[in-house]
Amino acid sequence: MGINSVVLTLTEISDGTFTSCNVIVTVEDVTPPVSPILADLLGECSVTAVAPTTTDACAGTIMGTTSDPLTYNTQGTYTITWNFDDTHGNSETATQTVTVNDNINPTITAPGTVIVSANASCEATGVALGTPTTADNCGVDTVTNDAPTTFPLGDTTVTWTVTDNAGNSETATQTVTVNDNINP
Repeated sequence: MGINSVVLTLTEISDGTFTSCNVIVTVEDVTPPVSPILADLLGECSVTAVAPTTTDACAGTIMGTTSDPLTYNTQGTYTITWNFDDTHGNSETATQTVTVNDNINPTITAPGTVIVSANASCEATGVALGTPTTADNCGVDTVTNDAPTTFPLGDTTVTWTVTDNAGNSETATQTVTVNDNINP
């Protein structure tokens, strides 16, 4: 690679005379690196990319560089653009698709049945429902319920809903029983 000085010598066979001259030979690398085919990256909660490599006729193995993020923690599809530079003025780019897709629902177990006595108005307020047990592979975002502030006599079904960080949800139910234990 580069500029080289070469001396050429011509010799006359019949009388042995010779002539020489200096020749400048320039060797350049004009071949870009091989454009790699990059596999898609898939993950449920997050994906971290590792710099890929390719080959070049003169530079050998070349590691890709990018200004894009390498770690993705938010649901969606992203594209990383990798650059492969052989340091001789030749480069190639390749793209890689990154998909973060959590399609697993969270789990929830509602608290057990609650049995309370009615107040003088034949209803129950301030009922302690307990706390459900929840889990998710990528993290729980919210846990809610549809419990009324005032429970009437008899059985009321409370529906608990857990939603994960990707928007997937699951429900479980709990029964609240209000008994009238007040004598007439």
